[in-house]
Amino acid sequence: MNDSVKPCLEGPVSQRTGMHVVVVMPARNEQEHISQSIASIPDNVDWIVVIDDGSTDNTRELSRGALGERGEVVPTKGLGVGGAIEVGSKQALTRFGRNCVVVVMAGDGQMDPVDLPAIIQPILEGKADHVKGNRWMHPDGAKGMPFIRRLGTWWLSRLTSLASGVRIRDSQCGYTATSGTMLADWDWSRTWQGYGYPNWWLMESGRRGFRIEEVAVKSIYANETSGIRISRFLGSVSWMLWKGVWRRGIDWYIVGKDTHPLLRLVATSLWFGGWVALLFSLQQPALLVASPIAFMILAGLDYKESKRRRGYVTS
Repeated sequence: MNDSVKPCLEGPVSQRTGMHVVVVMPARNEQEHISQSIASIPDNVDWIVVIDDGSTDNTRELSRGALGERGEVVPTKGLGVGGAIEVGSKQALTRFGRNCVVVVMAGDGQMDPVDLPAIIQPILEGKADHVKGNRWMHPDGAKGMPFIRRLGTWWLSRLTSLASGVRIRDSQCGYTATSGTMLADWDWSRTWQGYGYPNWWLMESGRRGFRIEEVAVKSIYANETSGIRISRFLGSVSWMLWKGVWRRGIDWYIVGKDTHPLLRLVATSLWFGGWVALLFSLQQPALLVASPIAFMILAGLDYKESKRRRGYVTS
């Protein structure tokens, strides 16, 4: 649990920038941590939405007591952390419209409130639509993170980068900030309600051309109990991201209208040519060289195309 002092920031952000800051806090059976987690949120935050996702302990009552007039508790029934965040984000849109920034902070105290100003700053400055915490960028690094989580984060970050078209180093950090404009334009008919929600949001944000940035945040691990089953989680999220790689490729380079025709032709040829070369390398080992070369050239072209698309939303 984080024992750091609450940041002392000047007045509500909305008074200085016109942008309301809303903290969405998903919680399930967090009675040991929820009161302190709420109390640690900076006073300049305009509203706090605690999503009590089917708790069987005193999470809801303790949340209401800690919130007072600073926010609200919304009860849900086992949606999953991604589904809870969706509900909280929609509550923020209902209250403030596009004129808000939604920050996700867990109810178990794993997000340091001292990092909140850094998380929202790129959005307040108009430089990003979705900001991700990156624990490796912090001076302390991923201190306290178990080895299996380090390995899983490395693997899923690589897949998330491919699926989103944006280079992501810490895809599994749930400390995020999202602009109200992006949330208002989001396709809520396509969702991921479980623990893979950070990957889903990055994948879809990158595919649609939203601007994504990572900022340094502190890694906090204490006595929290994770509900993640590692093998099942890695399998399901990896499969979701692999399908996302293909979907983005089809959207950008086959059916999309925003890509230069020559780039569409070259990218499609490199992608399918690389896989064909890999397949036939079983008979012709020399083709093993062609496949990685094709994918490396494609990666460079794709990176440039991704940078070009950032800053506007594609259909």
